[in-house]
Amino acid sequence: MIEIDPESDIELHAVNEHVMVRVPLTGPVTDEWLRCYQRLAHATGVPVQTQACPDRTWIVVSVPADGNHKEISATMDAARALIAEADAAGRAPAAAPAEVIVRDWWARRRENALRRPISKVTVVRTGIGAEKRWPLLSALALAIVVPLLLPSRFSVGPNWIVPAIVALLLVAIVAADRARNDRRSAVVRALSLALVVVLVAEASGVTARLVTDLVEGGPETNSASDLLSVGFGVWLYTILAFAFLYWVLDGGGPDARLWAPPDYPHLAFPGQLNPVVAAPGWHPEFFDYLYLGFTNATAFSPTDVMPLARWAKAAMTIQATGSLAILGLVIARAVNILQ
Repeated sequence: MIEIDPESDIELHAVNEHVMVRVPLTGPVTDEWLRCYQRLAHATGVPVQTQACPDRTWIVVSVPADGNHKEISATMDAARALIAEADAAGRAPAAAPAEVIVRDWWARRRENALRRPISKVTVVRTGIGAEKRWPLLSALALAIVVPLLLPSRFSVGPNWIVPAIVALLLVAIVAADRARNDRRSAVVRALSLALVVVLVAEASGVTARLVTDLVEGGPETNSASDLLSVGFGVWLYTILAFAFLYWVLDGGGPDARLWAPPDYPHLAFPGQLNPVVAAPGWHPEFFDYLYLGFTNATAFSPTDVMPLARWAKAAMTIQATGSLAILGLVIARAVNILQ
């Protein structure tokens, strides 16, 4: 096994605007290993060469004389990493010809092509990949109506305040989205985040109010029908609020998911994990996040959508906990009333 010689010291030589670092190696260095190392260095663009003598071999790394700590350290680490790669390549079985390697590379390229997002020209020309508006508007309409149907004591002030704020934010988002200026995306993003904050805060408030009434007793807890009606309204509102939370935060928001999707999703949908089951360029839309909110509220755990980012895991945990408290306490109290 070839490695850096820990008992020897490195040599430094200034050449023009660079510093040449000679790092001694130890182990049985063969000509094949040297050629493999040079090929890897050339393919990866690492500024390193090899020098061999009968009794000693070095790798010579070129670093800029005015380079910063991060840049120089990264170059040295890359040169050292190539030692292990060349050593592993030398121990690999010879039954891996170039044809097999090329076919493996081509298979990976084809798989990545299936994940490639739809171009802007295709979206504008065909409408494929564009977000459908009716699920979004329907959910927002429910988010405005539900607080008006809940008892007034579930709101800090008049029960029309939160619906009015949601409606105003919706109008502002639509107006900002139709504007044609460089700040449009930033303004829409800020307003969308504000809308999510309002919805989640309201969902937390009505959930806390309901749980308090169930534990200490409240007007709606004297009638099974009233309790089930209020409980369903609170439960539905939490689903809507968290659906918007997932929709706005995942991958930087709907615009970012469409035009510049991240390399690694925050929430992994089946169509992202296995591109064979979805059309090329598929990405989740609001209805998919609404379904995620519903399944997490009923199963109290991930079903087909896996949370990968920590914020997603935290949000799904909070939603599942609140939903468990709502459904468990409401059903138990309603059954007790009926008896």
